[in-house]
Amino acid sequence: MIRIENLTVCFGSAIAVRYLSLSVAPGESFGLVGESGSGQSTVLRTLMGLNRGWTGTVSLRGIGLRKGRRAELVRLAQMVFQNPYASLHPRYTIGQAIAEPMRINRLPDPDGRTVELLEMIGLTAAHRFRLTHELSGGQRQRVAIARALSLSPRLLLLDEPTSALDVSVQAKILNLLNRLRRELDLTFVIVSHDLAVISYMCDRLMVMQNASSVETLTGEQLRAGDMQADYTRTLFLASHRRLKVAQLGDEF
Repeated sequence: MIRIENLTVCFGSAIAVRYLSLSVAPGESFGLVGESGSGQSTVLRTLMGLNRGWTGTVSLRGIGLRKGRRAELVRLAQMVFQNPYASLHPRYTIGQAIAEPMRINRLPDPDGRTVELLEMIGLTAAHRFRLTHELSGGQRQRVAIARALSLSPRLLLLDEPTSALDVSVQAKILNLLNRLRRELDLTFVIVSHDLAVISYMCDRLMVMQNASSVETLTGEQLRAGDMQADYTRTLFLASHRRLKVAQLGDEF
């Protein structure tokens, strides 16, 4: 689904991502972790075509990011941003926010599809008439997920999708995402600073530091503490309590 080779992203003289290579299989959930400023979100934004100053090779489902048509790429991949308070238009109703991508791309029956999506994420048809300030944080993030799904993408890019939410709400959103992944056969790339979230959600993960890859692990290796890099080990030890499988079962 994703192939990246030697990706380098620069903002002026600052290097945000340096010679990064990775691949993600269809249906896989892949995590990007590391301290703030390590380049994880920049990778997601590059995949969405939101960064221009990059070199290397990037393809989505075999379509080169530089050569593919924009309309084709946005139907293939969509992004859910970190802050549901900022990612939704405050003057749009929920129905308008979800239907807008379908109207832009001239998809049939956007109103009917909006109702389907609202029910899919655990809201009701009546929610389409509300404004964003009338919803809770968890409900807003559900709407952001529904909007991302409105074009029926195969790939969801999730940038800290639960960090702005209360812990109890985080668990519900994570369970919703896992259900949608199974039912819709989606591929995920998830950025999170929370290793417990990554352990629960991801089949594999890449640890990043200072714009570069440190190492790639499976979820099983992360939970077992089977890692080679000192930096990864430091992250693991800092989150060790939350990475116990029994605790994950209770919390999520």
